[in-house]
Amino acid sequence: MMFQEEFKNHINKFSTSPFLFIGSGMSRRYIDLETWYTLLMKMVSLLNITKPFQYYISNAQSDLPTTATLIGNDFNDIWWTSEDFEDSRNNYSREAKTKYSPLKYEICKYLKDKENNLVTTYVKEINLLKKINIDGIITTNWDTLLESFFPNFHTIIGQEELIFSELFTIGEIYKIHGCCSKPESLILTDEDYTKFHERNEYLAAKLLTIFMEHPIIFLGYSLDDPNIQQILKSVIKCLTKDKIEKLKDRLIFCQWKDRLETPTITDSTLLITDTVLPIKLIKLSDFSELYTVLANNKKKLPVKVLRQMKGMIYEFVKTSEPKSKVYVTDNLEDLEDVHNVEFFYGVGLKDRLAEVGIKGIDSRNLFNDIINDKGYEPKNIARLLLPTLTNRYIPYFKYLRNGEFLNSDGQLDEDIDILEFTPDFIKKVNSVTLSSFYPSVSYKKKQEEINLKYSSFNELKNNCEFFHVLMYAPLLDCEKINHIELGQYLKGNMDKLVEPKYGTHFRKLICLYDYIRYKLNITGDCD
Repeated sequence: MMFQEEFKNHINKFSTSPFLFIGSGMSRRYIDLETWYTLLMKMVSLLNITKPFQYYISNAQSDLPTTATLIGNDFNDIWWTSEDFEDSRNNYSREAKTKYSPLKYEICKYLKDKENNLVTTYVKEINLLKKINIDGIITTNWDTLLESFFPNFHTIIGQEELIFSELFTIGEIYKIHGCCSKPESLILTDEDYTKFHERNEYLAAKLLTIFMEHPIIFLGYSLDDPNIQQILKSVIKCLTKDKIEKLKDRLIFCQWKDRLETPTITDSTLLITDTVLPIKLIKLSDFSELYTVLANNKKKLPVKVLRQMKGMIYEFVKTSEPKSKVYVTDNLEDLEDVHNVEFFYGVGLKDRLAEVGIKGIDSRNLFNDIINDKGYEPKNIARLLLPTLTNRYIPYFKYLRNGEFLNSDGQLDEDIDILEFTPDFIKKVNSVTLSSFYPSVSYKKKQEEINLKYSSFNELKNNCEFFHVLMYAPLLDCEKINHIELGQYLKGNMDKLVEPKYGTHFRKLICLYDYIRYKLNITGDCD
């Protein structure tokens, strides 16, 4: 079984979308950020610290939090007295809370300068990553790369904020080690780690629901990463043996392997203290296939909307005076003023809501628009509607062409940076050819005969009954089909669109017109 199919089958076992647990390896890959070790080394060289980095790492017995503590002690005096850091002091001195604040602030400045330096090698991966369907992210990273990839997600910074916040577990990023946007939140020194570990069980309890209800995909960590080991150890402490068994298959570790031709997914185990956790282990050198599976697993509603809806319901239940206007009903007559309600929850409301002006555009509307031009905005149709339609025959190309999404070859680029265009949608659009509109095999056998007999679409329609025009027109050589003549013929017969015996074939002919006029762009080659 191919990796994409196997991974998709595994994810589909769960009723919820995955959470990502993201480590520093992702920032190294996409913005060439240093490891924690090399970042501290870099800061020693950048901050005019006279002692060499090796002095600190050796005196700390190679323990990185202790190394950061020693560097922070020495840098504190430099930062407060040196002219080199006058601008930094002007910007941050009032917010500095400890002697390690200067080092944290300078690290954050450095990280912010690196954030927009995306590695061009991975543009395709990055565009796929932005489209993935997940419920949220947990990360120990300090940079804001993830916020830039998922701008509609709500960010919760630091262990304390996470512990005392109401979690909706939809569209949220939990930065448990702090963020460069808040320098004091960084978990950096041995003192920071001591305080963090003291509260680790509270954090684990807060994250427990996520671990029990979602598949968790670990990216950018090694299997023996101490941060992951410590968090999993705290989670396990909260669980009985039978509950630990429920974690089976939910923990998915991605391990980067250089020059691995195809990804693999296998059963494996992870030893946490004396507990053996069953995990899924993915080995890969390219993340595109992993992201492709997650991007194709689309939600019915955007994550921003889902999070807002969940928050409104939560507030409605929790307080006697909710700010949100929520209405739950299966009887619209009970509601006096529909415009005062921000969200509906109901059963059987679709038709009734249409009566008060809430009406969607479906594929039939599109077929009418292709021929009669209803003035729909092409960018909105292309992004918000086309990817949701599942019909076999869809007139894609008017909206994609006029929305300026097609490349010079009349196709969607595989790495197009449009969130709604999933890999499956792009593949579906790009696979449309003239042969997509051919009739059944029994009629297709007549293709050579049809082209010998008729030199143009007009000649064919003048000599054939309506049904045979529908069957034979797609068999004509492309250069024989004048799109203006075909458009006029379709416009004069739009009543046939709703007739069951003609409907599918008529829609197919409209799609052929759309293909010739907009994909081939009138003057394009008929290949």
